Amino acid sequence: MPPGCPPHSAVTIQELDNSTWIVKRQLPSKEFKVVVLPVVESLPDDPEWEKVEEAFARHASKNLPEPEE
Repeated sequence: MPPGCPPHSAVTIQELDNSTWIVKRQLPSKEFKVVVLPVVESLPDDPEWEKVEEAFARHASKNLPEPEE
């Protein structure tokens, strides 16, 4: 890599074929913020919260058409 691209630089890599890559440097944007969230593998069982989730799902799907077979 060229000296202008130090280790751990933010880049995008596009593979054109088996022997050709395009590496583009990503310059920091002042228009966006990055938010890092932890990965949640599973949630604990909570019957009260499941009622809330069910209400969310009913509300979100009430205007959907019936599926066609």
